[in-house]
Amino acid sequence: MKKTITIIALTFLPLLTAQAQYTRFGAKVGGGFTHAVGSDAPSDEIRHIASLNAGFIYSYEFVSALAVQAELNYAEKGFVYEGYPLNDDEYMDGDIRLRYIELPLLAKIRKGGLFAEAGPYVAYLVDEYSQTDRLSSTNQGSSSPVVLGPQEYSINDFNRFDYGYTVGVGIIMDNGFFLSVRNTGGLRSFSKNLTQRNMAWQLSIGYLRPPQQPANLMY
Repeated sequence: MKKTITIIALTFLPLLTAQAQYTRFGAKVGGGFTHAVGSDAPSDEIRHIASLNAGFIYSYEFVSALAVQAELNYAEKGFVYEGYPLNDDEYMDGDIRLRYIELPLLAKIRKGGLFAEAGPYVAYLVDEYSQTDRLSSTNQGSSSPVVLGPQEYSINDFNRFDYGYTVGVGIIMDNGFFLSVRNTGGLRSFSKNLTQRNMAWQLSIGYLRPPQQPANLMY
């Protein structure tokens, strides 16, 4: 038994002592387009909206071509209603923005300076902003539709927790600067009353502190 423990310890000791050499920290910022998908989000009545994202990165590179990366991000998501029917007599126009603190956990594979990444995320809704109006359907499409009043929303109309997937590709340079493109998709409806999920495309630039060992050992 003692011999087995000794062998296991000798096997993992080099990995533990090398941990600092494979740990990288960084940050990123970017923008993109988001919208809603689902049975209550028809594509002809839901439009994309521009969004921002930013965050901090922790990456642990435990082999030469593979890394595990955790992030703490601020992510805006949302969409634009365009002629979305409320009932037989009314429709809705306007935009909704949902602001999340997001925690992705990604596996990354690298080849040279190129990388691919994928994994799950969980998110918590911290704020919402909406500017939507109810309009008369009898005037839909006219130059002067009748505005019946604002369609009010609050953060309580939305589920506070969201979860889904993240997939992406990118390029990183030896000095640590990188560019990435991602698709994130929610697997839970963000609305408490409708079947609508988040979908986003994000373009980010960022920086990861280079590893301690020579770059040609990492890429």
